[in-house]
Amino acid sequence: MATPFKVFRDNQKILMVVFGALLMVAFVVLPPILQFGFFSQQAENIRGEVVVVVDDEELYRPDIDNLVNKYDIVGRVMAEAIGRSLILQGSPKAPMPPIPGLRIVPASQQSPGGPQFMPVGAEEAVLYYAWVKKAEELGMVVDDESVREFMRESSGGRLSDYDYNAILSAVTGGQGPGLNYDYFFEMLREVLTAQKLQALVFRDGRVVTPSSAWVAYRNMNRTISTEMFPVSAKDFMDQVGSPTNAQIEELFNKYKHQPANPAMNQIGFMQMDKISLAYVKGDIEDFVNAAKAEITDEQVAQYYEENKDSFRKPVLPSAEPEAPAAPASTEEAPAKEESAPMTEEKPATEEAKPMEETTEPASEEKPAEEMKKEEAPAEEKKEEAKPEPAAEEKPAEEKPAEEKPAEEPAKEEPAAEQSSLNSMKTGVQLVSFLQEEGEKPATEEKPAEEPAAEGAKPEEKPADPAPMETPAAEAPAAEAPATDAPMAEAPPVEYKPLAEVQDQIRDRLAQPIAQKRMSDALAEVRGVLQAKYEEFRYLETKSTKSPYDTDEIERLATSLGLSFGAMPLMDFYAASQSALAQEAIHVDYTFDQTSGLRTINRSMVAEAFQTKSPLFQPRLFPGASQSSMMFRQNIQAEVQYVFWKTEMKDGFAPKLEDVKDEVVAAWKQQEAGKLAKEAAQKLAEQIKSKEDLNKAATERKAEVIVAENITYFNQLSGGQGLSLGTIPGVEGLSQMTMEALFSTPLNGATAAPNLGEDVYYVAFVTAEAETNEQLRDNMMAAIQGTLPASVSQYASQEENLVTRAILLDFFDPKRIDWKIDPMDLDSSS
Repeated sequence: MATPFKVFRDNQKILMVVFGALLMVAFVVLPPILQFGFFSQQAENIRGEVVVVVDDEELYRPDIDNLVNKYDIVGRVMAEAIGRSLILQGSPKAPMPPIPGLRIVPASQQSPGGPQFMPVGAEEAVLYYAWVKKAEELGMVVDDESVREFMRESSGGRLSDYDYNAILSAVTGGQGPGLNYDYFFEMLREVLTAQKLQALVFRDGRVVTPSSAWVAYRNMNRTISTEMFPVSAKDFMDQVGSPTNAQIEELFNKYKHQPANPAMNQIGFMQMDKISLAYVKGDIEDFVNAAKAEITDEQVAQYYEENKDSFRKPVLPSAEPEAPAAPASTEEAPAKEESAPMTEEKPATEEAKPMEETTEPASEEKPAEEMKKEEAPAEEKKEEAKPEPAAEEKPAEEKPAEEKPAEEPAKEEPAAEQSSLNSMKTGVQLVSFLQEEGEKPATEEKPAEEPAAEGAKPEEKPADPAPMETPAAEAPAAEAPATDAPMAEAPPVEYKPLAEVQDQIRDRLAQPIAQKRMSDALAEVRGVLQAKYEEFRYLETKSTKSPYDTDEIERLATSLGLSFGAMPLMDFYAASQSALAQEAIHVDYTFDQTSGLRTINRSMVAEAFQTKSPLFQPRLFPGASQSSMMFRQNIQAEVQYVFWKTEMKDGFAPKLEDVKDEVVAAWKQQEAGKLAKEAAQKLAEQIKSKEDLNKAATERKAEVIVAENITYFNQLSGGQGLSLGTIPGVEGLSQMTMEALFSTPLNGATAAPNLGEDVYYVAFVTAEAETNEQLRDNMMAAIQGTLPASVSQYASQEENLVTRAILLDFFDPKRIDWKIDPMDLDSSS
């Protein structure tokens, strides 16, 4: 009987082969299988849930962190490279369009400017990554030489690869085993891929043809006056019949995949996505009013005393009625003061006393008579003044020596003024400038020297002719006593009374309290909503029933000083015209290296449509700044919202039966518009004067609109750009309207359409500020090697419109679908 051992011994070779094969399976095949199973599930749990979807690619929290870290490193290295290049007297070229994390600060009086690193946010990193994916989708490639050329230009040719490697080590501190120069090179290649695509989309609008340059200059600089009356398509609806089935089908097939856009006069039958919103609103004014009631009078008084300097009354320059007569009164006074410092005797002081008495008689004398007596008495008294410098003071002797070159001009009045002013180089000048207005002319007129000469008579013997100029030289000495006894003291500081500023103080004290209370209230509401939303989300249900009790949320909001509201189900164009869209807006700021500081108007309704956030997810608006790749503003908004979607309906291409009535209405509107255009053009051809226009308007029972001194564009405040000009009484004003009006010559007529092309204005140009010939001459004179600024501005404005249209068609914001609020990522990082 064969034993098991005998069987093994007889088949040992085969068994050894089988055992070896099993070992190979255990050590080679099983690990990947296990890793794909249990270990992959464990890794999935570590990664967490999907944060955002970009073009069907799901990104998790670690993926977002990697993107942020990658762009942060590139931004820090390039900022440091540009900074070192400037230190080495290089001429670095700033990246344009800018890259994430790098901002070039322009030089100003407060700052020398230069590169600055700005931390990259999660939303900005994902947006830039979407540009990278789009560039790769289009097949764009950045080779090694392009990357090296970018590094050379950014450093002004001053840094080598070794220098960049040293900067990378300094910036990262050697973090990460694989973070070396080669890895940084590839990160920079990815950044440049998106930058090159942006450079193609954001073109330079300043390159214009001669013809477009003239049109731009004319539209920017022409001012006209016109009279017009409307011809509406509504008046021709009765003349339009019904379309045939073929016409209906033709119009439907042409626009069935295009949504209707009333703002752009765009026909369309595509049904757009629709959403409805609910929101809780916090207004700082409500909280300020509540906080002001809690501020006590003692707190107001304490703040007033601690910050009293901020409530000073403004000091206005004095305007006394005696100011014009004061120069005559001060003519003799400084002269008598001259004798006092020269003699330093009692008689001199006695003469100084009557100074106040003599001011009034002196002010009564006519300046003309004094001017006549100037020449002779001045010379006599100069001779009498000779003894003073000889006998009295050595400084008095030095002064005549200094004034010798001024002997000739001393005979003229300006010379006396100049000598007295030029000699005041000590502290005397500062005090004299602080005197009343009546004292300033004392240094300007020579009659002030007469008493000085009289006071000098009894003192000293006559000296050489040279000291004849001493009175002129001693004019500053005559004002020296004025420094010892200033005529006018600084007025006492006056403060606004507490009763006048107490409301202002209450506002100041209540503002931080109100801001904190509003932030806490919104945070509490958002916390309640977020908790209920997380419960709803983790149930993984397909239910579209709201997890919130609307009445409960409204009661909570009211108790916290907030308000509750809702927006019904609408598509984007209808929602953009709603009251909520006009109210829930926020002005954000960004810095462009070519245009400087620019404003960005954000809309809560627009962001609700664009982000494609899931149902019932609470979001904060305005929240963090959306400024891309530039600086952010940390000032909290005065009005904030917590909003969430309550219903969503996807858009679809309808069937003809679903929208047949809309198609018929659109066809009739088109045909009526054509008839209105033909009628308006015929009237414009017949009108040769204002009388003709008024007659035609009377026949059509239309009101004439008179518009004077209108311009094509209006300049926005702060140099933020241009806005289309306005014409009171014209509805639906558009660029087509302005183009028709401003291309019409003086005493010419035209038919200008409105935005919807359903009203045509028959207009007659009655006046213009400058003719076309004058405008052309001005344009040619303004061209100094480059086009005028107005032309470049107009071209940039038009280019912005084109770029915006390209972006909407080329880069759909819906490509980025956030599953959570990106603000939560930034706040928790």
